[in-house]
Amino acid sequence: MGMTRRAFTILLTLALGACAGAAAPTPKDTFWRLEAAPPATRFATPPLPGVLEVDRLESDGVLSERALAYRSAGTGVQRYRYDFWSEAPGLLIQDRLIEELRAAGAADKVVPPGLRLPPDWALRGKIKHFEQIPDANKVAVEIELAVVGARDGGLVLLQDYAVERDTRGNEPQAAVEAIAHGVSQVVARFIADLGAAKLPPPRR
Repeated sequence: MGMTRRAFTILLTLALGACAGAAAPTPKDTFWRLEAAPPATRFATPPLPGVLEVDRLESDGVLSERALAYRSAGTGVQRYRYDFWSEAPGLLIQDRLIEELRAAGAADKVVPPGLRLPPDWALRGKIKHFEQIPDANKVAVEIELAVVGARDGGLVLLQDYAVERDTRGNEPQAAVEAIAHGVSQVVARFIADLGAAKLPPPRR
């Protein structure tokens, strides 16, 4: 009887452990892309004649990492454990800017650094907000963008673009969709401002 009870106890422990494991599977990592949108503006003549080089955007803290960020009252900016961007936000927005500036015809050539094409213009920027605000069912996107002459540093455009958008829910997918729309608004406003900017006179 003692052996039978001991065997029954072992089998019961194994069964309970299997049930507990089946009830709480480890979540899988999810990687999100930042989908591009067709540009709202297409220039007949490039506002930036020559080569425009688009640098990777700067960012600080959590916003420099790939994890999807969120902000709650009293806790600051935190990150999800299993939801990530496919690349760091600075690279995602760099790629997005290159694609949309090319489609808009903003310069004769729009390139990333490292192609060994001497640039005439440089686009630099910094991500200030790129996170979900679940308590308010919103996301916040804020990006500072600057275009300067690559040879003389003459300032063409310097502007801070901030957007808040409502989300359809508090889950990460809803935040990603809203952030993508927010970035589309920022890029569209930037391209429109670029078309209205006046090029600085060459420095002597």
